[in-house]
Amino acid sequence: MVFFHGRRRAGPDRFLLVKLATLILGGVLGLVGMRVGNSLLVSVAIGVVLVGFLLRFLPKPTDAAGHGEVREPPDPTES
Repeated sequence: MVFFHGRRRAGPDRFLLVKLATLILGGVLGLVGMRVGNSLLVSVAIGVVLVGFLLRFLPKPTDAAGHGEVREPPDPTES
């Protein structure tokens, strides 16, 4: 597809579980805050979701020499 041209998978995301947890926690806090009419709780929920979003922009882990991402060597049994 044209929209995803040149995009490659960067490997496992080390913050995936934290991102999911912040999204779920922020959503629950937001719904509870709207239900009880507490704007402070809704604001906290927005902050929690933003923290999860900002985790996306943390740098990728590098190897000991600082040359980009840590990559495993290719498996010689695969062709």
